[in-house]
Amino acid sequence: MTLGLQASEITWLKSYKKAAVVAKAENKPMLIFINRPDCGACNMMKKMVFKDKLIYPYVNEHFIPVSLNINKNDAPESLQSEMTPTFHFVKYDGTKIRETLVGGKTGKFYLNILKEAVANYK
Repeated sequence: MTLGLQASEITWLKSYKKAAVVAKAENKPMLIFINRPDCGACNMMKKMVFKDKLIYPYVNEHFIPVSLNINKNDAPESLQSEMTPTFHFVKYDGTKIRETLVGGKTGKFYLNILKEAVANYK
């Protein structure tokens, strides 16, 4: 039996291109979080939702999480956004597996969205 210690937060990658390589290798969808430092809803998601003990283990287990600054990132044009926070749920090739989500959400609501995206991926 090999049980590793579970991280107490989401381990975000900062590059779309690197995340796509990992997502393909691990056969997992990517959760792309487009944000900016001065975004109140982004910061609420970071401080509350993404630290929720129901959310971060689920994200770490089922997704390749990617946090990208809205002003400078390496995501393809089709995944760029003019609003934050924006959440894309995509395959390694950028194909969406769920409709894009915009705006801050509660933990319970967000968990249901994550589960829907995982179900769509399979």
